[in-house]
Amino acid sequence: MPIPTIRELNNQVPFEPYEIHMVSGEHYSVPHRDFIAVSPRGGFVIVVDAKDRPHHLSALLIERVSAIRRKTKKRS
Repeated sequence: MPIPTIRELNNQVPFEPYEIHMVSGEHYSVPHRDFIAVSPRGGFVIVVDAKDRPHHLSALLIERVSAIRRKTKKRS
């Protein structure tokens, strides 16, 4: 279960954006720690998207959590 990983990522300083990938193939972006809440027992996660819509995710259906790779600028 990736809940401990999600908690670690939320407590990083500085915060790095990440994505939550579900077993269904859907993924949810977490651009800042203010966009996510984890229940005290870790049974579910709520992610708020850019349109301010909450998504209630069962922790049992979270497949993996991965960092969002930032695009780097090429120097000329």
